[in-house]
Amino acid sequence: MSEKAKNTGIIIQARAASSRFPRKLLLPFYKNDSILDILMSSITSQVKNSIKIILATTTRLIDLEVLRYADKYKIEGFKGSESDVLHRFIDAADFYGLDQIVRICADNPFFDAVGTMKLLDYHEGDLHDYTAYYLDGDLPSIKSHLGFWGEVVSTSALKKIQDLTDKPVYREHVTNYIYTHPDLFSIQKINAPDPFFTKKDIRLTVDTETDFGLAREMYKALFEINPAFSTKDILQYIMNNPDVKLQMNDQILKNSK
Repeated sequence: MSEKAKNTGIIIQARAASSRFPRKLLLPFYKNDSILDILMSSITSQVKNSIKIILATTTRLIDLEVLRYADKYKIEGFKGSESDVLHRFIDAADFYGLDQIVRICADNPFFDAVGTMKLLDYHEGDLHDYTAYYLDGDLPSIKSHLGFWGEVVSTSALKKIQDLTDKPVYREHVTNYIYTHPDLFSIQKINAPDPFFTKKDIRLTVDTETDFGLAREMYKALFEINPAFSTKDILQYIMNNPDVKLQMNDQILKNSK
């Protein structure tokens, strides 16, 4: 089967019951929009209709509110295991007949949908199990705090992980086993776009209440100058606001990935 013939889907993982900051995805972030609104708008506006988009949440009652976003943005919704996120992805992939997945974490209000979808241009399904942007020092971007991009992974690679390990850390973080066991998988590493290849001291992913406050203030400032602000505009804002950078660094130290 050629790469072009493979069934590709986007799976967005999201849940309401975050341990560090519950309901962070659903709270008002910019005006009436939540982080999930901003993420979904970005993805649905950039992705071709031929690629199925799936919002994969948990079976918990609290996540019915998350699932409503699938209807709101006219995409697919899926419910699966809360703790075994790997199993949730495999079940969703099997249900929708996906050979390869663009995996996206929902706690990223500055998500770069265009940059993420470019990964499919590098991912050759017959050759690669996993394709992602990497930062200097052989760091997968998903392990950084940038929060810009997703990753591409084959369903067969996810099933291989499931067969090889039942350790909770690998079941929770889905692709962690791949880049910690590179000898077992075919990995396509793409240098992260400049100027972020060396930027390990920027935190845009939202995990804590402090992250939420910093990101909300930054998003408002950037959006009200230019609704189509770029990743370089984000970097310029951070460089112009050293207090923001200090708070980011503090959160990075407290919340290692």
